[in-house]
Amino acid sequence: MKRFLSIAVLVGGSALALADDDFNLPDLGDVTASRYSQQQEHDLGRAWLKMFRSQVQTIDDPLAKDYVESLLYKLAANSELKDRRLETVVVDNATINAFAVPGGVIGVHSGLFLHTDNEAQLAGVLAHEIAHLSQRHFSRSMDKAQQSTIPTLAGILAGVVLAATTGSDAGIAAITATQAAALENQLRFSREHEQEADRVGMETMVKADMDPNGVPSMFENMNAQYRYRGSNPPEFLLTHPLTESRINDSRNRARQYPRKVYTDNLNYQLVKMRMLVHHSDNKESLIKQWQRESGINGEARRYGIVSALIALERWSEAEEQLKPLLAADPGRIAYQLAEGEILNGKKQYKEAIALLQEKLALTPHNQPLTMALASALQGAGRFEDADKLLTEQSRHQPGDPALWYELAEVRGLAGNIMGVHLARSEYFVLNGQFQRAQSQLRYAYKDAPEDSILRRRIRERLREIGEMQKFLESL
Repeated sequence: MKRFLSIAVLVGGSALALADDDFNLPDLGDVTASRYSQQQEHDLGRAWLKMFRSQVQTIDDPLAKDYVESLLYKLAANSELKDRRLETVVVDNATINAFAVPGGVIGVHSGLFLHTDNEAQLAGVLAHEIAHLSQRHFSRSMDKAQQSTIPTLAGILAGVVLAATTGSDAGIAAITATQAAALENQLRFSREHEQEADRVGMETMVKADMDPNGVPSMFENMNAQYRYRGSNPPEFLLTHPLTESRINDSRNRARQYPRKVYTDNLNYQLVKMRMLVHHSDNKESLIKQWQRESGINGEARRYGIVSALIALERWSEAEEQLKPLLAADPGRIAYQLAEGEILNGKKQYKEAIALLQEKLALTPHNQPLTMALASALQGAGRFEDADKLLTEQSRHQPGDPALWYELAEVRGLAGNIMGVHLARSEYFVLNGQFQRAQSQLRYAYKDAPEDSILRRRIRERLREIGEMQKFLESL
């Protein structure tokens, strides 16, 4: 696994891997002039993501992931990105970082919500990462990288991954130990790629009707973090060098667009509150802080209080705080989920099921509502119904490890042992644990009827997993 990581980061994306920034790059001409096809990039990105998940802690909050996916697709639809088969991963890390890996894999550290003030700032980071993908910086970098010193580059990239995934000083030390000899003559190309991604990313934001000033204001936030932390910059800046000229360029570019009044997206503020609660070691202190504050974002603060009370399992207090939010905006999914979670916490499963089924009928296959309903069904002891619900959802969200994990748990409670093995195998595949996935499939194969369609499907899945392993070994 370590061997793959050091090589995988060599073909990784912008923030995690420096691969699109700090090689000796060709000039910034035809973005299609590469020996790597889009399908090759797609396959590589998905293989990389499986291994990445096996080594980092991710956030399985369906609402947060659904929000990030919605924002990414909005930006991608207004970008130059041709292949829009995107995959999202939210990393459980309080640092400022995001990354793009070839093939449409985009990752966001939960810390981005902690260090941004509005959706435009977050969108500026994501639009920048989409620009790296749309301009195919990966392929163009790797074409030229054949002339580079691979061991040196591998050392740089492995250090970046370590820093990005753990936020530790060990990662920064690994970078500084190897970059001195190789990085100096790479910086010109790094700046060119960053400038191109800044320009293209801002164009994407404007086309998506989002405030381009989010880009320079986010740069200023990062700069403030850099000064605050002293010698250790935020992980994002390790692979996206930030200079005063770059900040000024972004300000000047934003001024060239027509001035408009933009309204911040409340859903961004609600997810930000969830992340603040998630990362807080003292939720009681957060509640008191938000109760004292006044002014703008009052609705979001009240939701933050609800989220903190839910985390503390203070169900009745949470219910009282939620009532005015539901009364004012009953159609907002975040509030519906909070209501369902409170009902589950109070063991009012029948009411929770009725509520969530009603809401899900209005937005079929909505991932956050589906997972909440599955939890309510499980609480009510309706394990077979939860099995059916999640099995159907798995056809629409086959790439979600959290769904397969929950499905395996529910099937176990329902006595569906064959289904447990099949769900676990998919969970292990998505987390890069191929041998464990194969073991689960072999258990299922033994229990499947001879000469059955199921046995043929299991054999085919075993073959596919074997091909995945061969692909990784060939890197």
